[in-house]
Amino acid sequence: MAKTRKSQIKASRKYDKEHPQRVTYTAARRRAFYFLNAGPSSKVGQAIQAYNSEYLDDLKDLYQQVGEKIKRLTK
Repeated sequence: MAKTRKSQIKASRKYDKEHPQRVTYTAARRRAFYFLNAGPSSKVGQAIQAYNSEYLDDLKDLYQQVGEKIKRLTK
């Protein structure tokens, strides 16, 4: 893996500082997708396997809420 240059880190931090809402939005999106797509060997994937029935219930609830949100936003 290539080492990150100091200039790249500085530019990234500057972007984050100038676009806090975008950074917050993308972080929340990543967490949501990770909840859906966690690999079986990851900590989240292992927790999902341990609580499979609860995970399934949560997915059903999320599915319903996403459908309702889409309806509200597309009116």
